[in-house]
Amino acid sequence: MTMLPIEGKDGYFRDTRSNAIINKNENDFNMYMTNHKKLSSDKERINSIECELHTIKGDLGDIRLMLQHFMDKHK
Repeated sequence: MTMLPIEGKDGYFRDTRSNAIINKNENDFNMYMTNHKKLSSDKERINSIECELHTIKGDLGDIRLMLQHFMDKHK
């Protein structure tokens, strides 16, 4: 596999066999991975909050029904 540097793009090379562009800049890769992990963590946090909100909405609905039932019995 022969790698040719791409003019004007530090750390980028073209694989002459597959014609793929390869980024060999380790700093760029580390920044990408850090950002990717943060986005994944944020998505997990949002999913967790959505599940909690769904549970709370269900609980509030149950409480409302119990109060309505209680009020109907004590009229």
